[in-house]
Amino acid sequence: MINNAPLGFKNADKESVGVHWEYLKALEKETGFCINKTIFPYARIWQSLKFGKHDGGIMFKSDLHSNIVEYVALIRSVKIVVMPIMGVDIKSYKDLYELNIGKTRKTSLSNRFDQDTDLNTIELNNYGQAIKMIKLARIDAIAASALVLSYQLKMYDALDYVNYKNKLTLGEKEQWLQFSKKSKHLDKIPLLEKAIEKLQLDGTFDLIMEKYYGEQWNKINE
Repeated sequence: MINNAPLGFKNADKESVGVHWEYLKALEKETGFCINKTIFPYARIWQSLKFGKHDGGIMFKSDLHSNIVEYVALIRSVKIVVMPIMGVDIKSYKDLYELNIGKTRKTSLSNRFDQDTDLNTIELNNYGQAIKMIKLARIDAIAASALVLSYQLKMYDALDYVNYKNKLTLGEKEQWLQFSKKSKHLDKIPLLEKAIEKLQLDGTFDLIMEKYYGEQWNKINE
């Protein structure tokens, strides 16, 4: 798992927890497979998959890495959004040109947005800074993954400062369970795919999402 809260991290008791940690625990229970779970830095995950040092993980689908993995099953589609603060209205992309839009430094959102030099974007060091500027109305909107925003807004008690019903969707990314092409367990893919489908349909994955992101996560990601 990626070493990033709330996907995979150590809690105050130094226990490994997180959304993807619990997804894999649910998969382990459903399939009967023994899944050795480890939290890695993002770059190390891809390097390890390339050389078959571990079997797989849950990451965003990427053309850059498609040659080294087998796609097991789609976990969830995640919207990339521009979310305005309360009192700011966004009806279409052209409305963005009138706004001061915050985004965390070096975050890639969509080709159109990233390459649009006419937008007034403000690079922020972290989400703590972004939420502070939202609360003080020093930015008009924030651009990010809907799930990242859901988690950060909940953590900083800032949901009432934004209008997530009036957000603009820039695109979406797909979270997949992916296996290294060099894994010795590629024969397990059909059973894992079936188990993931069941855990999605019976609401297990959604309950895990609510635990970490709050009940509003699906409204922000719709």
